Amino acid sequence: MNEPRRGNARRPLAAALVSLLAVADTAEAQDGRVGSGRAGSYIGAFAGPGSMDVRMTDIDGFTAANGVPGQTFEYDDTGLAVGAVAGRYFRLGSVQLLFEADAAFGGLPAVARQVDPVGLDETAAMELHWVGTARLGVRRSLGRFGVFVAGGASVAGISNSFTDLDEGADGRMQVDPDDSFDERPTRVGWVAGVGIETPVAGAWTLRLEGLYNDFGETVHQAENRLGVNAGACGPAGLPSPCRYAFDERFALLRLGLVRRLGRDRVSR
Repeated sequence: MNEPRRGNARRPLAAALVSLLAVADTAEAQDGRVGSGRAGSYIGAFAGPGSMDVRMTDIDGFTAANGVPGQTFEYDDTGLAVGAVAGRYFRLGSVQLLFEADAAFGGLPAVARQVDPVGLDETAAMELHWVGTARLGVRRSLGRFGVFVAGGASVAGISNSFTDLDEGADGRMQVDPDDSFDERPTRVGWVAGVGIETPVAGAWTLRLEGLYNDFGETVHQAENRLGVNAGACGPAGLPSPCRYAFDERFALLRLGLVRRLGRDRVSR
């Protein structure tokens, strides 16, 4: 069964952002720059290399010449991602906290051309179009530097496809739609990260951060109708769907520049 689209998945994250920023406004605040980890909202931009790690599982054993059910294919790729971030530092008692939301963009393909190394007619492909996260974390000051860890929810737009080429009546290779699929679901997962930051000038702070996103596994199914190639998938030759499972993870190392908004507030 195809993974259902989750077009409304971003609404809960937006609601969580508003709620947690409201909590931040009522928390104990002290004056200081964003880089100090004290109270203050901020916005910024970032860029850095990202890496997709994908594992595709041929559940029914359709792929390649040997057709082994459950056979897996590992592949990955790297690319550049850019994006924007907004957040707030606040204090809850003696603990420095932060809440942050961000969005990154950039086509990061990860194509497996080794699905059928003999026939070279079967290709699995994946592409990450965008990813957004909402994270809550803790921070500790170390002189002019600050280190922080944060985790939360991750949402992404990902394309998954499997393409099977067959020889047509004209002798040319063409896509067989009954053994192929191309979908772009919205995926929901979790994210964790760690970073270091330091003030550089006035209200500006420089950050270096690493994030790891895990979107879990989804199962996709090619049409494979009865009456077309006998509707068979797998070595047994019995009518059945062609199902493919995709397990996807995304790591990002990013360098960012953020700026404090408004004035520092003095605790009472």
